[in-house]
Amino acid sequence: KQAAAVLMDVDGSVRAMVGGRDYGASQFNRATDAMRQPGSSFKPYVYASALMHGFKPTSIVVDAPICLGNWCPHNYGNGYAGSMTLLMALTRSINTIAVRLSVAIGDGNPKLGRSRIVKLAHDMGIKSQLPDTPSLPIGADAVTVLEHTGAYGAFPNLGKAVTPHAILEVRTGDGNLIWRFDRDGPKPRQALPPKVAQDMITMMTNVVENGTGRRARLDGIAAAGKTGTTNAYRDAWFVGYTGNFVCGVWFGNDDYTSTNRM
Repeated sequence: KQAAAVLMDVDGSVRAMVGGRDYGASQFNRATDAMRQPGSSFKPYVYASALMHGFKPTSIVVDAPICLGNWCPHNYGNGYAGSMTLLMALTRSINTIAVRLSVAIGDGNPKLGRSRIVKLAHDMGIKSQLPDTPSLPIGADAVTVLEHTGAYGAFPNLGKAVTPHAILEVRTGDGNLIWRFDRDGPKPRQALPPKVAQDMITMMTNVVENGTGRRARLDGIAAAGKTGTTNAYRDAWFVGYTGNFVCGVWFGNDDYTSTNRM
């Protein structure tokens, strides 16, 4: 029944925002106020954390059953594919590997690993709390479309986090400039190393070229990003970027009922 979208320049200036399908029927802005699970579109924060802790896109990881306590994540197709590169794991959006990485990032301590993932997500621009649960690495916590899209801006900015904003400058009635974003607003912050951001761009471009994000391919324009689907098809996401824009799109229902298999 509903959708939301945010489109911004890579510097964080918001060009367009859609908060729902009909303002007359509902004034609730789903782009800024709806807290929705990002599903697998959260995994780039996990993979970026892994790259910061010694992994490479070519590192071999294993898709096999894993349990943390009594919680045992499954993949979308319920099967397991064995050994593959980190690049291929993100391209195919393998759930077990995102969970395995959360353990590895904490040097064997999943709680420490998840805390490092949360710190990176917050450094990149996620404002929501992100409570610690075993399913955090596969996107079980809730975020807004605006913050999630803004945080992805750190990838095309080679690791610099940007602040989503809609106002460029403020002038008095007689035209005197009293505030402008590029001078007085928050400055970009280095949230992850440039090399990690570059590797993530390569991996996320492969998601669009060869993986779950193929429907987002653009003729003649390199695009990168990640899809996300949550339990029972309650949420569908694509968050991605080109050299010029960052965009996040969400589909779902306000009452959290399932969609028709998306």
